[in-house]
Amino acid sequence: DSLSLFLRRRRRRMSFIWEASPLWRTIVRSTRDSRPLFFTFIASTFGASTLLWYGTQKFTNPQLDAHAVAKLRAKSGLDARVVSDVNKQRLGVLLKEFSQRDGASLEKQEKRWRDALDGRTTGDKDGTTKRHFGWK
Repeated sequence: DSLSLFLRRRRRRMSFIWEASPLWRTIVRSTRDSRPLFFTFIASTFGASTLLWYGTQKFTNPQLDAHAVAKLRAKSGLDARVVSDVNKQRLGVLLKEFSQRDGASLEKQEKRWRDALDGRTTGDKDGTTKRHFGWK
């Protein structure tokens, strides 16, 4: 009994678009009867949403040329440059350790994981990024 009541209420809520839009009724009837038209409708809605996404991304995130990127980097502060340098060094060390697959590098990786879990940063060649840049 409660299931039939739920379904009746649901039908009433979902019938608004059916009653208000003759175009929607035509689409539903056409796609119900024709499988190729059904897949065409799916492809067109997917294509329209993809175009909307692409247009939004294109107009809200303009592409910067090399000159504009260089200008932005020149205006960046010391903190941003230090963070960038540290990240480059850490990535280089990580890739170097990954390429060396001997027993020593496995022990070093274990040490790095233990230190990271203890809250110590061990991201560059001497073991401590903060000490390398004079931070305490």
